[in-house]
This record gives sequence, structure tokens and C-alpha cells, in this order.
Amino acid sequence: MLVPFVWMACGGESDDDDDDASAAARAGTTNGQGGSSASGGTVSSAGEAGEGASTSSGGSANGAGSAGRGGTASTKGGASSGGTTNKGGTTGIGGTTSSGGTSGTAATGGGPSLCLSAGSYCTRSNAEDCCSGACDGDSCCGFLGDSCPNAFGCCSGSCIDGMCQCPPGTLDCGSGLCVGIEYNDEACGDCSTKCGTNALCEGTQCVCDPNLFDAQFYEMCPEGCFNTHSDPNHCGSCDGICPADTECLGGSCTCVPGTGDCGNGCVNLDSNPDNCGTCDNVCDAATEECVSSQCQCKTGLSVCSGTCVDLKTDSKNCGACGSPCSKTKTCQNGSCAN
Repeated sequence: MLVPFVWMACGGESDDDDDDASAAARAGTTNGQGGSSASGGTVSSAGEAGEGASTSSGGSANGAGSAGRGGTASTKGGASSGGTTNKGGTTGIGGTTSSGGTSGTAATGGGPSLCLSAGSYCTRSNAEDCCSGACDGDSCCGFLGDSCPNAFGCCSGSCIDGMCQCPPGTLDCGSGLCVGIEYNDEACGDCSTKCGTNALCEGTQCVCDPNLFDAQFYEMCPEGCFNTHSDPNHCGSCDGICPADTECLGGSCTCVPGTGDCGNGCVNLDSNPDNCGTCDNVCDAATEECVSSQCQCKTGLSVCSGTCVDLKTDSKNCGACGSPCSKTKTCQNGSCAN
């Protein structure tokens, strides 16, 4: 039997409104834009239930409340991707707080990110993630003075008592690296001591090189080791300097061969007319000169009875030794003449 269909209009509202208000027709306790009651719920666009509600629009707070399209938290509320909250507080756009929660936009996971401590795994490509900014290839390493909680992972030095430190026998000399001071000629015992010429560092002490020729005569001086038996700049001691024309022999400054110390420094005994051959042996300045350590007659003069004379003009030795002229004559060009 066919039942005839009759269309009827009731009041001034459409059937669409009745459909929207049909309690829990399609979903949960509240709908996308309504609260718990018909024009007066506690509304929200993001809340605890699904996609349907008892009533339509309206509520104590417009546009957002306790319930809505999401679960416990919406895309603008709760604890989405960020810190405690992202861009929404307890409620959405019309809840207890507006846009801006406890901590605005934050890093994913809650709270600021942390750097990797010394000893943590790393690769050179993510060295910047290390607290020190340095990775030795497989682990973050700390610099001198940094902590090393994993008992290793120091860029320089060793992890000692939880800190990157220079081990015994080394020091930080300002470069940020540990420098050996036990056998280092440039930093022997401390950062500032250099062993210098002919010296070696042995067990934090500078010593003269034992392999040097005549090593037994070398003495440690501020600028290195020197042979105080033969070095004219360190003769007899580190600060013994020999004067000019002298040499260091057996630790004493002595005149070089061919010279002598005649009380006023070394002089050339070979040619000095005041010290010819020996000190104080004076040649006659008028007739003699010092040649090969001997006083000799000057050029043009001859020795007659131990005296240098000019045979051309000497009346006692005119032309030859022992050939005098008479009292009335003089020696002229080696001949007696009036």
C-alpha cells in the first residue's frame, strides 16, 4: 500500500536547522563550532571530542572552547609542536588566552636544544653541534680547561679529574696545545727556557752536548755552551772577551804569534821600532827600522862598528867603513874632497 508523501512547513525555521541540532546524530558530545548546549555551550574550534556536537554555534567564548575538531590539543592549542605551547594557550582564539601561550614558538620536543659534551659521538660534518665546536672524527673533544665528563675526549692534553689538562711533563705555553718540556730544546723545564748553542734539554735541564769535540772544556752559559779554553768571546769564563790582536789559549787571552803584550796591549814585535823582536827593544829612529823582529839600517845606510852610517857622507867612513877623511876634507858622494 502506498503512503502519500506530504511536505509541510513548520514555523519560520528551515529543516536544515533541525538537522544540525539533532543531538549526536553523527559524532560526539560537541560539534565543530558549538558547545554543550544549543546557543550557549563552552565552545571551541579545537577540543576533546570529534566532529559533532549537541548544538550549533554559540557559547561562552566565541569561536573556540573546550571541544572541537581535534583531540586533546588542536593545531592552535595545547602542546603541539613546540615548547609548552606553540601559538595557542589553554584555549584557541577565544579561550582563556589568545594567541601566545606559556612559551611562544619553541623548539620541537620541549625546551631549548643542548650541545654535545666532550666524548659524545660526532662526525666532522656536525662538529658545530659539539659544545667546543670541535670533533676529532668520531667524538666531540674539549679544549684545555673544558670539562670531560666521559673521562676522554680532549682536543689537547688528557682528561684528568674531569678536566682537559696538560699531563705531567707538558705545559700549555699559550698556543692551546700541550708542549713537552722534558726534552724540548726550545722549552726546557718551562715555556721560556731555550737551551741555546751547543746545548740539549735532558730531563727539563739544559746540558752541554756531550758529543762535541773537546766537550770537557765546554761550559753552560746563558746563551748556550762554549769552549772556555779556546773561544775568544768566552775565554776562561762565559763573559771573558779577549781584546783585539789576542787569542784564547788554555782559557787565557794571549797575543797571537808575532805579537807581544808589552804593557799596553799586544804589539807586532816583527815591525814595531819601539819593541823590535822583544818588548822595549828600541831602534834608532834616525837610522834604523824594525824588520823581521830586528833593528836594521834604513835603506841607503850601512853598518860600521854596530852603527848605521851613510858611506856617501860620513867623513869617518867615506866610501867604506873605517875610511876617514883628513880634517881639511869632507866626504862627498863617497869620496874625500876639499
